[in-house]
Amino acid sequence: MEKLQRNIKLLLIAFATFGLLGQCKEEFSKKIPPQDEEEDVDVVYGARKVLLLIVDGARGQSVRDAKSPTLTKLLPSSIHTWVGLSEENAQGIAANWTDIFTGVNYLKHGVVDNNFSTNKLDIYPSIFSRITDFDAEAKIEIISPNQQFLDNYGTDAEVKLASGDDDVKNKVIASLGVEDRSLITAHFEDIQKAGINSGFDLSYNAYREAINSFDSKVDEILKALEQREHYAREDWLVVITSSQGGHFDIPAGENDNTVFSNPSLNTFTVLYSPKYSSKFIGKPYIGNKLSGEFMRFNDVKYAELQAQNDLFDLGLTDFTIEIKIKKNRGSNNNYRFSHPSIIGKRETWQGGWDRELMNGWVIHLSDNFWVFNARGNTGYGEVKADQNQRLNDATWNTITVVGLRRETSRFVRLYTNGQFNREADITGWGNLNSNSPLRIGFLPTRESWRSDAYLADVKIWNTAMPEDMVQQFSCDIGVDPNHPYYANLVGYWPIMGGSVDGMLLDEGPFEANLKLGDPNYPSTQLNDFICAPSATELGQMVPRTYDVSAQIISWLKIPRQLNWQMDGRVWLDK
Repeated sequence: MEKLQRNIKLLLIAFATFGLLGQCKEEFSKKIPPQDEEEDVDVVYGARKVLLLIVDGARGQSVRDAKSPTLTKLLPSSIHTWVGLSEENAQGIAANWTDIFTGVNYLKHGVVDNNFSTNKLDIYPSIFSRITDFDAEAKIEIISPNQQFLDNYGTDAEVKLASGDDDVKNKVIASLGVEDRSLITAHFEDIQKAGINSGFDLSYNAYREAINSFDSKVDEILKALEQREHYAREDWLVVITSSQGGHFDIPAGENDNTVFSNPSLNTFTVLYSPKYSSKFIGKPYIGNKLSGEFMRFNDVKYAELQAQNDLFDLGLTDFTIEIKIKKNRGSNNNYRFSHPSIIGKRETWQGGWDRELMNGWVIHLSDNFWVFNARGNTGYGEVKADQNQRLNDATWNTITVVGLRRETSRFVRLYTNGQFNREADITGWGNLNSNSPLRIGFLPTRESWRSDAYLADVKIWNTAMPEDMVQQFSCDIGVDPNHPYYANLVGYWPIMGGSVDGMLLDEGPFEANLKLGDPNYPSTQLNDFICAPSATELGQMVPRTYDVSAQIISWLKIPRQLNWQMDGRVWLDK
């Protein structure tokens, strides 16, 4: 009897197991459709395709203000911007073309001007090669009135040389009548030509007419697109973008001294699909204003401490030094400088490393970056803030050096606008004390080492400011008595509002006033941004030329490979 009951139980368990397996099989069949079903889905929704229209010389702001009807009617179903950016370091339009087609910046693709001799298109090929590698059946066409354009980007595409922009339009319309096209690229030059001949602004009739003429061509092209036999079953992305803007002297009141005030870099981009919701990408927030009367420390101008000199020795202790700087154009008519000091405490700033009187420290400029340099009683060296973030041109930056001890070692940490740059072990440098006076501005140095910058809001602390405090307060102006490290402040020179009897007043606890090298140094009224994002950061906030390839790759559902090293990002309408 017991044996019979046991056999019945085993039989019931078996039935339950088979039932469970059947149920699991049914669930799997629901979740993993047969291959035929996936193919049917592709047929229903249609293959994705792209129409790319590239126009040279169309300033985003001018295209916006022209309010051309065709582009305007696309905006409700577009991701769009009038403040896009082209390649900041381009020395020729080909650098921007190459950005568009490769999805990487000039440092990778190697094209910086209109000479392709340094190109690395074998390593960073065009988007056309990426597409055909993924889908050998893809049909790609590129149309341009520029032979150089076709010669350098026509690999893996059918190329068509046009006689001018009207012919480009006609050839695009003809190509849209061919059923199997996957990607059609058209390149237009008339706006650029009009800008060169008259000026890159709507105040010039020729430039305005060229923009409106381009808009009319876009209208004809889009009508031809919609008349395709199977358009309703296809899935088109239309990309309309300028490769670059053009030079124009914008009004002083509109100049924020960032890349957004450079009309040559100002582009527009419209990413249109009937599936998209409208998304406008405007100019990002670029910081607060620092207003006041400031002293320009150029050539050999300086301010020097007259007493209480040992307060600002760095010795073997912890410290924090903060200074705000706004660079002007130097002798080379750019913002790059060769080693001039901006603040320091040493006898002279050059050579003589074997002399004990050279002990001390200095912060100096170097190219687009800055450096902390020091010599102690047992060694010397420098730490360069040349990674992550360079000094922004023509706007205020905050430089911060923090010296701190960890167990038996000593380090310095460098920050630009509150962002960490670099750390170095300076234990081997020893005691950094110096008998020389603290100086803001020029230190005796080589004849060619001259700065040109406004300096302000200088603070020195006798403690190592924690990183979160550096980030929180570095772009603030002044020192509030409620600051958590106010008790550690040993010197604070606002340098705003000019001098008093030839002195820059110290508003810190020790009244360590600085004497100007000449009491008649002039001051200037300024109203500029402080700690504005760098050009690199700003470039991540708006569409750039190298984003075009990334957007197209994403639309065509081509897996983006890490080894492509693409810099472009994909913009979504959500």
